[in-house]
Amino acid sequence: MDRMKTLTVVWLVLSSIISIVSGKKCPLDPPCKCTQKTEKIDCSSKNLTAIPPLPRNLSEITFNGNLITEIPDDVFQHNDQLESLDLSHNIISKLRERSFSGLVSLKRLLLNNNNIIAVHKYALTVFKSLIELNFKRNPYDSLDLNLTGISLVTAKLDFRQPNNMSRMFWRMPNLRNLDVSGFSGECNVKTLTAQVFRLLPKIETINVSKCSINYIYKGTFRKLSYLTNLDVSVNRCLKFTGIENITYDLPYTSIKTLNINRVHQNFELNTQITITNVQNLRNTTLETLHIDGNRIQLIEPGALLHLPKTMRNLFAAENEFSYIFYGGFIDDITKVQGQFVNISNLFAVHNPTEVPETCDFVEDSCIRSKDSQILSQLYMHPQLVVNKTYPAFIPVSVPPNLTTFICRGCNLRYEIPLVFLTSNKLKYIDASSNIFFSWTGPLKSLDNLEYVNISNNFCSNISKNFFIGLRNLKYLYIQNNLLGFVLPKDVDGE
Repeated sequence: MDRMKTLTVVWLVLSSIISIVSGKKCPLDPPCKCTQKTEKIDCSSKNLTAIPPLPRNLSEITFNGNLITEIPDDVFQHNDQLESLDLSHNIISKLRERSFSGLVSLKRLLLNNNNIIAVHKYALTVFKSLIELNFKRNPYDSLDLNLTGISLVTAKLDFRQPNNMSRMFWRMPNLRNLDVSGFSGECNVKTLTAQVFRLLPKIETINVSKCSINYIYKGTFRKLSYLTNLDVSVNRCLKFTGIENITYDLPYTSIKTLNINRVHQNFELNTQITITNVQNLRNTTLETLHIDGNRIQLIEPGALLHLPKTMRNLFAAENEFSYIFYGGFIDDITKVQGQFVNISNLFAVHNPTEVPETCDFVEDSCIRSKDSQILSQLYMHPQLVVNKTYPAFIPVSVPPNLTTFICRGCNLRYEIPLVFLTSNKLKYIDASSNIFFSWTGPLKSLDNLEYVNISNNFCSNISKNFFIGLRNLKYLYIQNNLLGFVLPKDVDGE
């Protein structure tokens, strides 16, 4: 035992000597932690009140979540190899002219969530390699920063211009990603015009979600030919009709993903998707559309035919979708090219604690939707289809390329009778947390199906041949039902 203790002590001493000789000991330990041969140091949440002296060979350092109040002049003068600096979530109040002196190789700078009220005109011009800047949640106006000579690729900023429609972003010819979302910062825009983004010719991603936008003028995005991702979600005063001015511009862009979640104003009447809402999407390269939480109830027959052939993914949770299984919708859905559809949480109610937004009146030059038509005229109930081979059954029209369908938590109360689907490629179905109380079946024309989740459905009856048509099923989830009433009677295991 004594010999083992002696060997352990010798090993620890040798390890310490080797670490010191090879320079591997973390220079700021304690309290900080080092990784990758001390080139990366993590000093987050250590209650530091000042930036300690730093070694020369750093490539990355994190001071996130401390109590640092200032950045002294020349504190980084020997860190010309530093590429990433995180000073977010501190209480820094000002940036001096020489606060970042020496950081000629810095590529990523995080200053968000501080209390910066003053920035020297040349504080940031030292950066010649900077490609990412996060300046969100600071009192200092992001649009007053002097970024001359900086080739930013990603900018995360606050955007405050409630009474100045003509105010625009600086000339940033290399900027690809702009995030001014009110979710992670402060954004109060009211209106967007073509002037706002006109000096960002190569912009690819714009996030203006939760920005209190009331109105977006036609032409705002028209000259952004590289635009692939646009998020205007949670601008409640924009309303769904305001989306038409956006879609008007999108054929001139390279749009791939459009996010318009929750633009329906709280406590207003439900939404109807009309042809004029989506007709301009037909000539785009859109692949993914997010329309969650817009209380969409009706879809005008023919509207879905204007979705582009490139369309792959549709996220449409927390809507109403009444009457969509009648009339022209059935014919239209089979022509949609999508592979993924999520319509979970249908009929979700308003949050009673939410306060209705106060929306400013804006001159209405928006493309107007056609007047809503009477439901009985738009959606005629089809006759029940009767097949010669099978008894009366439910025909379900499915987009021919659909592989994933999710309708979780939709409060659907039905028995599942014999179901016959049109030709399809479905592999994944999640219909959990509904009230499909009886599974009679069988399910037909689902030869490709591999995953089924019908758990949490209060089902108390299941027929012996319900799953008989699912030849390639690999994953089946039926837990949290009431099958204890019927399974004990199945003494033959059928």
